[in-house]
Amino acid sequence: MKLRTVLILFFVLIASYCYSQSGYSYYIHDYKINPSDSNKLFLEIDNTNFIKNNEYFGPVAEGYTLLGFNLSPKIQYFPNSRIKLSAGANLLSYYGRENEINASLLLSFQYKINEHFDFVLGNIYGTVNHKLIEPIYDFERFLNNNIENGIQFLWNYDRIFTDLWLDWEQQILQGDPFQEIFNVGLSSEFILLKKEDRYSLSIPFQNIVRHEGGQINSNNGESLKTIFNNATGLSFKKTIHQKYLKKIILSSFIVNYQDLSPNKKQLYIDGTGFYPSIELGNNSFDLLLGYWYGNQFIAPLSNPIFESYSRTKFFVEEPVRQLITSKLSYQKDVFKGINLSVRLESYYDILNVNMEYAWGILIVINDRFFLKE
Repeated sequence: MKLRTVLILFFVLIASYCYSQSGYSYYIHDYKINPSDSNKLFLEIDNTNFIKNNEYFGPVAEGYTLLGFNLSPKIQYFPNSRIKLSAGANLLSYYGRENEINASLLLSFQYKINEHFDFVLGNIYGTVNHKLIEPIYDFERFLNNNIENGIQFLWNYDRIFTDLWLDWEQQILQGDPFQEIFNVGLSSEFILLKKEDRYSLSIPFQNIVRHEGGQINSNNGESLKTIFNNATGLSFKKTIHQKYLKKIILSSFIVNYQDLSPNKKQLYIDGTGFYPSIELGNNSFDLLLGYWYGNQFIAPLSNPIFESYSRTKFFVEEPVRQLITSKLSYQKDVFKGINLSVRLESYYDILNVNMEYAWGILIVINDRFFLKE
């Protein structure tokens, strides 16, 4: 038996034994304003210490290692039951490059318009909070590009959840030699059928637009670029009250790419993808097993391994990509507000007969402390 076949079976057997899902819930912030917090002041600490090693050997994506931390201390004030004011800073540092700390100020205003509708201006709830699938949005941005600033609208009804946001990455002024960069996204889930907490059938609807340009951009060497990605599908979730298995989620997405730029200079003008998956989970382990088929697919915010060309190697393209994916994670709350996560990922490239993988260890600290009333 070939080594590649053994590795594939190894990953699949581990995944089948551990019963898991994607495990993003530990990294998602609860945005709801609690009326009991009115007239109170809090200190929130949001910190992720991480190591992530990408062992990519194929022609499309190159391997690398991230080792560092992301720290966001914030002061939160709730003047009443509908408003949240937050101010703080974010520090991103990679070990071995401590003299290059990336620091930014954080300010946000959140207004609870009614029971189901929240408005956020400034530092928004970003990255994994958008609940986008990996072929259009990379989980790794939670580590190395965690801060999103702009405007956000959040709807949360009994059977509908919607997240509409603008993330303004780079501002330009008159004469700047670079482009403005922003992302506009819409992530929704419409529940068609729901039986208490036993099962549900829903339609996820995910869109994101990446724009690079600007009317006052003086850098004539760079043309305006607008890339659109969409993912639509069905998701069936079932709760199971067993010792080793708590939930099963079956999902299937049709994914699209379009170059909406006036002067199209991308390798492909449009493309499609197909992404079915199964998620299994219990209280400690999470797994996602999936299959990816991409045809002339480009997604600038995705994990680059899903794309049909290389971002770093010139003239390297693979119009058709077929991958078998598995993601296994172990989660443990080691203390109040402190979570330890170990993640394993594998990507078997069917056409190139090549196994690529990644592993990571994350310690996520998210807690707040009452200061005064």
